[in-house]
Amino acid sequence: MLIAQEKQKTNIAEYILYMWQIEDIIRSHHFDLTQITENVIGKFNAPKEVQYDMKLWYQNLIEQMMKEGVSDKGHLNITLKPLGELNNLHNSLLTTMQDAKYQEAYLAAKDSINNFMIKSGGEATNEIHACLIGLYGFLLLKLKRTEISPATKEAMTLFSTLLAILVDRYNKLLKGELSFPKEKSN
Repeated sequence: MLIAQEKQKTNIAEYILYMWQIEDIIRSHHFDLTQITENVIGKFNAPKEVQYDMKLWYQNLIEQMMKEGVSDKGHLNITLKPLGELNNLHNSLLTTMQDAKYQEAYLAAKDSINNFMIKSGGEATNEIHACLIGLYGFLLLKLKRTEISPATKEAMTLFSTLLAILVDRYNKLLKGELSFPKEKSN
């Protein structure tokens, strides 16, 4: 809860990845709040009132996952909405806004993105979704201490670079510091 709130304010891509991890934690604990309290919330050295708030937060997420039909797979709307916003900005940075730094990072990552979209078997709904799926899978492999190929490591570096620029532009957009270019006359 506390980590999610901070990431939501500072790095929306990290927030999405973190929330996907929370969804998996809930699933791995079979939506049992008692297990989550013992194995997750109990590990935090937090005051009782904060632990109570965390328990309530997990309970709300459990209810939301069931309500939205993402008990077995899929993601909550609270992650899909910002994912859509990131993808819209991604498209704008490549076309309308003509952001040269972003375009350069995108061109470097484009082949890897296309490969991950194919490998996702239709799960990735857009290029930014593919980057996030790739990074989440990479995180899981690292947690399992699985050997990771140099090609995958390189792709993840490219995805991270692209998303870092995208998040920077997203934060600027939210602050009103990102503007669309003036219309050029022919």
